[in-house]
Amino acid sequence: MKNISEWYIRFGEWSLKLFLLNLLWLLFSIAGLFVFGLFPATVALFAVIRKLTMDSREISIFKLFLHTFKNEFLKANLLGYIWAAIGLILFLDLRVLQQLQTTIFHQSLTIILYVIIFVFLLLSLYLLPIFVHFQLKKREYIKYAFVLAVGRPIQSILMIVAFLVTLYLMWSFPGIIPVFGASLLALVLMKMASISFPKLNSSEIEVNQ
Repeated sequence: MKNISEWYIRFGEWSLKLFLLNLLWLLFSIAGLFVFGLFPATVALFAVIRKLTMDSREISIFKLFLHTFKNEFLKANLLGYIWAAIGLILFLDLRVLQQLQTTIFHQSLTIILYVIIFVFLLLSLYLLPIFVHFQLKKREYIKYAFVLAVGRPIQSILMIVAFLVTLYLMWSFPGIIPVFGASLLALVLMKMASISFPKLNSSEIEVNQ
Protein backbone atom coordinates (compact mmCIF):
# COMPACT_ATOMS: atom_id res chain seq x y z
CA MET A 1 0.00 0.00 0.00
CA LYS A 2 2.88 2.33 0.83
CA ASN A 3 4.49 1.71 -2.57
CA ILE A 4 1.21 2.54 -4.31
CA SER A 5 0.91 5.79 -2.34
CA GLU A 6 4.51 6.77 -3.17
CA TRP A 7 3.94 6.00 -6.84
CA TYR A 8 0.74 8.06 -6.86
CA ILE A 9 2.51 11.03 -5.24
CA ARG A 10 5.42 10.77 -7.69
CA PHE A 11 2.99 10.55 -10.61
CA GLY A 12 1.20 13.67 -9.36
CA GLU A 13 4.47 15.58 -8.97
CA TRP A 14 5.61 14.68 -12.49
CA SER A 15 2.20 15.57 -13.92
CA LEU A 16 2.44 19.02 -12.34
CA LYS A 17 6.00 19.52 -13.59
CA LEU A 18 5.08 18.48 -17.13
CA PHE A 19 2.06 20.78 -17.09
CA LEU A 20 4.17 23.75 -15.93
CA LEU A 21 6.85 22.99 -18.51
CA ASN A 22 4.28 22.73 -21.29
CA LEU A 23 2.85 26.09 -20.21
CA LEU A 24 6.30 27.71 -20.11
CA TRP A 25 7.14 26.29 -23.53
CA LEU A 26 3.97 27.77 -24.99
CA LEU A 27 4.34 31.17 -23.30
CA PHE A 28 8.01 31.61 -24.27
CA SER A 29 7.29 30.46 -27.84
CA ILE A 30 4.53 33.07 -28.07
CA ALA A 31 6.78 35.70 -26.48
CA GLY A 32 9.20 35.16 -29.36
CA LEU A 33 6.31 35.21 -31.85
CA PHE A 34 7.15 31.56 -32.54
CA VAL A 35 9.55 32.71 -35.28
CA PHE A 36 12.24 33.53 -32.72
CA GLY A 37 10.84 31.80 -29.65
CA LEU A 38 10.00 28.26 -30.76
CA PHE A 39 13.50 26.81 -30.99
CA PRO A 40 15.02 28.35 -27.83
CA ALA A 41 11.84 27.51 -25.87
CA THR A 42 12.08 23.90 -27.07
CA VAL A 43 15.77 23.72 -26.14
CA ALA A 44 14.92 25.14 -22.69
CA LEU A 45 12.18 22.53 -22.33
CA PHE A 46 14.61 19.68 -23.08
CA ALA A 47 17.24 21.17 -20.77
CA VAL A 48 14.84 21.19 -17.82
CA ILE A 49 13.58 17.67 -18.63
CA ARG A 50 17.19 16.48 -18.76
CA LYS A 51 17.91 17.99 -15.34
CA LEU A 52 14.75 16.53 -13.81
CA THR A 53 15.44 13.01 -15.11
CA MET A 54 19.20 12.87 -14.48
CA ASP A 55 19.61 14.85 -11.25
CA SER A 56 17.83 13.96 -8.01
CA ARG A 57 18.32 17.45 -6.55
CA GLU A 58 15.42 19.90 -6.50
CA ILE A 59 15.64 22.65 -9.10
CA SER A 60 13.77 25.82 -9.95
CA ILE A 61 12.00 24.92 -13.18
CA PHE A 62 11.29 28.53 -14.15
CA LYS A 63 14.82 29.74 -13.33
CA LEU A 64 16.51 27.00 -15.38
CA PHE A 65 14.04 27.41 -18.24
CA LEU A 66 14.62 31.18 -18.39
CA HIS A 67 18.40 30.81 -18.07
CA THR A 68 18.58 28.28 -20.92
CA PHE A 69 16.19 30.27 -23.11
CA LYS A 70 18.35 33.40 -22.85
CA ASN A 71 21.75 31.69 -23.05
CA GLU A 72 20.89 29.43 -25.98
CA PHE A 73 18.66 31.89 -27.87
CA LEU A 74 20.95 32.55 -30.82
CA LYS A 75 22.51 29.10 -30.97
CA ALA A 76 19.13 27.33 -30.79
CA ASN A 77 17.64 29.51 -33.53
CA LEU A 78 20.67 29.00 -35.76
CA LEU A 79 20.65 25.23 -35.43
CA GLY A 80 16.86 25.08 -35.57
CA TYR A 81 16.55 27.02 -38.80
CA ILE A 82 19.42 25.18 -40.46
CA TRP A 83 17.72 21.89 -39.62
CA ALA A 84 14.31 23.21 -40.73
CA ALA A 85 15.85 24.36 -44.03
CA ILE A 86 17.26 20.87 -44.64
CA GLY A 87 13.85 19.37 -43.93
CA LEU A 88 12.17 21.84 -46.33
CA ILE A 89 14.65 20.99 -49.09
CA LEU A 90 13.99 17.27 -48.66
CA PHE A 91 10.24 17.89 -48.74
CA LEU A 92 10.49 19.97 -51.94
CA ASP A 93 12.72 17.32 -53.55
CA LEU A 94 10.10 14.69 -52.77
CA ARG A 95 7.32 16.80 -54.25
CA VAL A 96 9.35 17.34 -57.42
CA LEU A 97 10.02 13.61 -57.78
CA GLN A 98 6.31 12.89 -57.35
CA GLN A 99 5.57 15.08 -60.39
CA LEU A 100 8.06 13.35 -62.68
CA GLN A 101 7.32 10.48 -65.02
CA THR A 102 7.84 7.08 -63.46
CA THR A 103 10.99 5.37 -64.69
CA ILE A 104 13.51 2.98 -63.18
CA PHE A 105 15.85 5.92 -62.58
CA HIS A 106 13.01 7.92 -61.01
CA GLN A 107 12.08 5.02 -58.73
CA SER A 108 15.70 4.62 -57.67
CA LEU A 109 15.96 8.32 -56.79
CA THR A 110 12.67 8.13 -54.88
CA ILE A 111 13.87 5.17 -52.80
CA ILE A 112 17.16 6.94 -52.05
CA LEU A 113 15.29 10.09 -51.04
CA TYR A 114 12.95 8.15 -48.76
CA VAL A 115 15.98 6.62 -47.04
CA ILE A 116 17.52 10.07 -46.60
CA ILE A 117 14.24 11.42 -45.20
CA PHE A 118 14.02 8.51 -42.75
CA VAL A 119 17.56 9.20 -41.55
CA PHE A 120 16.74 12.90 -41.26
CA LEU A 121 13.68 12.17 -39.11
CA LEU A 122 15.66 9.76 -36.94
CA LEU A 123 18.39 12.35 -36.41
CA SER A 124 15.68 14.84 -35.50
CA LEU A 125 14.72 12.66 -32.54
CA TYR A 126 18.29 12.70 -31.24
CA LEU A 127 19.26 16.28 -32.04
CA LEU A 128 17.70 18.18 -29.12
CA PRO A 129 18.64 15.64 -26.42
CA ILE A 130 22.22 15.81 -27.68
CA PHE A 131 22.10 19.61 -27.85
CA VAL A 132 21.20 19.97 -24.16
CA HIS A 133 23.37 17.08 -22.93
CA PHE A 134 26.71 17.79 -24.62
CA GLN A 135 28.85 20.83 -25.29
CA LEU A 136 29.92 20.44 -28.91
CA LYS A 137 30.92 22.63 -31.82
CA LYS A 138 27.87 23.70 -33.82
CA ARG A 139 28.38 21.36 -36.78
CA GLU A 140 29.18 18.41 -34.53
CA TYR A 141 25.67 18.10 -33.10
CA ILE A 142 24.33 16.67 -36.37
CA LYS A 143 27.40 14.47 -36.77
CA TYR A 144 27.05 13.10 -33.24
CA ALA A 145 23.32 12.50 -33.74
CA PHE A 146 24.18 10.43 -36.82
CA VAL A 147 26.80 8.44 -34.91
CA LEU A 148 24.34 7.53 -32.15
CA ALA A 149 21.40 6.87 -34.49
CA VAL A 150 23.37 4.51 -36.74
CA GLY A 151 25.80 3.14 -34.18
CA ARG A 152 23.10 2.12 -31.70
CA PRO A 153 20.33 0.63 -33.86
CA ILE A 154 18.45 -1.16 -31.07
CA GLN A 155 18.20 2.00 -28.99
CA SER A 156 17.16 3.91 -32.10
CA ILE A 157 14.37 1.43 -32.82
CA LEU A 158 13.17 1.68 -29.22
CA MET A 159 13.23 5.45 -29.50
CA ILE A 160 11.11 5.39 -32.67
CA VAL A 161 8.63 3.00 -31.08
CA ALA A 162 8.36 5.11 -27.90
CA PHE A 163 7.87 8.26 -29.96
CA LEU A 164 5.16 6.69 -32.14
CA VAL A 165 3.36 5.23 -29.11
CA THR A 166 3.34 8.69 -27.51
CA LEU A 167 1.93 10.23 -30.70
CA TYR A 168 -0.74 7.52 -30.85
CA LEU A 169 -1.64 8.21 -27.22
CA MET A 170 -2.08 11.89 -28.02
CA TRP A 171 -4.12 11.09 -31.11
CA SER A 172 -6.36 8.78 -29.07
CA PHE A 173 -6.71 11.28 -26.21
CA PRO A 174 -6.33 14.76 -27.77
CA GLY A 175 -7.07 16.40 -24.42
CA ILE A 176 -3.50 15.49 -23.43
CA ILE A 177 -2.01 17.80 -26.06
CA PRO A 178 -2.79 21.24 -24.54
CA VAL A 179 -1.87 19.98 -21.05
CA PHE A 180 1.23 17.83 -21.60
CA GLY A 181 1.86 17.80 -25.38
CA ALA A 182 5.35 19.24 -25.85
CA SER A 183 6.66 18.33 -22.40
CA LEU A 184 5.53 14.68 -22.66
CA LEU A 185 7.24 14.26 -26.04
CA ALA A 186 10.39 15.89 -24.64
CA LEU A 187 10.35 13.54 -21.65
CA VAL A 188 10.02 10.45 -23.85
CA LEU A 189 12.76 11.54 -26.26
CA MET A 190 15.14 12.61 -23.49
CA LYS A 191 14.70 9.37 -21.56
CA MET A 192 15.13 7.20 -24.65
CA ALA A 193 18.10 9.19 -25.99
CA SER A 194 19.87 9.03 -22.63
CA ILE A 195 20.05 5.25 -23.01
CA SER A 196 22.34 5.78 -25.99
CA PHE A 197 24.55 8.40 -24.39
CA PRO A 198 28.04 7.07 -23.68
CA LYS A 199 29.92 7.96 -20.52
CA LEU A 200 32.54 10.25 -21.99
CA ASN A 201 35.02 12.61 -20.42
CA SER A 202 36.98 14.59 -22.95
CA SER A 203 37.87 18.17 -23.81
CA GLU A 204 35.43 18.09 -26.72
CA ILE A 205 32.39 16.46 -25.14
CA GLU A 206 31.35 17.55 -21.71
CA VAL A 207 28.02 17.05 -20.03
CA ASN A 208 26.16 20.29 -19.43
CA GLN A 209 25.75 21.23 -15.80
